Amino acid sequence: MTAPSGNPQGGFSLIEIMVTVAITTIGLVGLMALMLESDRSVQDSSGRAIAVQMVSDITNRIRANTDGLANYHTNGGNVDCSAAPTRRCANYHTGSSSVDAQQCTATEMATFDLWDVACPSGANDIDADFTRSGSADYLANPLLRVDVDQDIGSAGTNLDNVQITLSWDARTGGTNNQGQSVYNNDEDIVERRLTIVSEFNIISD
Repeated sequence: MTAPSGNPQGGFSLIEIMVTVAITTIGLVGLMALMLESDRSVQDSSGRAIAVQMVSDITNRIRANTDGLANYHTNGGNVDCSAAPTRRCANYHTGSSSVDAQQCTATEMATFDLWDVACPSGANDIDADFTRSGSADYLANPLLRVDVDQDIGSAGTNLDNVQITLSWDARTGGTNNQGQSVYNNDEDIVERRLTIVSEFNIISD
């Protein structure tokens, strides 16, 4: 007489479990990489918006102070942020108190404008972990250069050319070893900096 057989036991083998774990791990790693790349892109997008605002700011200041136009020229280099200008030509806040603007000449205004746009403010609120009060405080290592070429027009036109170059550290773009702009995060990037160049002419009196 034959004994009745019971219901067969179902389940997963060790190999099936390992394959499932491997596939899940690969998917999670890919998702994490996508999230990191998305975060980098968002930061670079914000940085570009801030850079555009900074270029617009210095452009408006130059147009408003044509008497000091020659003093906006940075002599082929970037604005020096190692020391604040001797005169502050606009109201500002130190982090603990407000300070009124000082009277400035056109030359002093140009010096202040360059520093105010390109350099971190240096404000320090003792009740905060860090203090940001200007656009340069939100952009990673900004470098501003202004080239002024005066009297480029025909005689009697007083036409001046201004070129503004602003660069900053980026996370998803930069330049390759041939100096070409690269806008994706790959191994060809040798310098992770982005650059904006703006050029305009001014007819002075």
